Amino acid sequence: MADPPNPYAPPTATVADVGDHAGTYTRLAKRGTRLDAFIIYGLVMLLLLLAPAMLAGMALGGSGGTADATTPSIFLWVEVHPIVGLLVFVAVNGYWLHTRGQSVGKRLLGIRIVRSTGARATLSRIIFARYLPTQAVGMFPIIGMLYALIDILFIFRDSRQCLHDTIADTIVVKD
Repeated sequence: MADPPNPYAPPTATVADVGDHAGTYTRLAKRGTRLDAFIIYGLVMLLLLLAPAMLAGMALGGSGGTADATTPSIFLWVEVHPIVGLLVFVAVNGYWLHTRGQSVGKRLLGIRIVRSTGARATLSRIIFARYLPTQAVGMFPIIGMLYALIDILFIFRDSRQCLHDTIADTIVVKD
């Protein structure tokens, strides 16, 4: 006769690895390609935000280096209006994120964001679960920098998921 199950035994479960989903493990984007895509994205966003910020700073009376406590900084426009950054982000990346799961850098390098199952990641998941939490934590000076470091270091796992990927249940794969 078999022993009855132990009511005090720990629960057991089988957890599938990211690579177990429809061959996505072999299609994961390389770490270097993801870094290159982020650099391209960052440069595009910097150019698109820096020029208007400088123009706004000049219009507000900023003086590029001889500012005193009463003169607005050329970056005041971006600091006071963070919604502008979000609008530029959506204008540049929104269509591709919605239709293909790609930012401008990912689009240029042929990689995209999908769910860990390999299914299409929705725009709301990408923005509200992947980007927004990272941006929100990044607003806190020390905590934001620590989070950014931890987020990046997570990519060295076998799944190549950064912390923001884990939070959003996404992976980045070759197109």
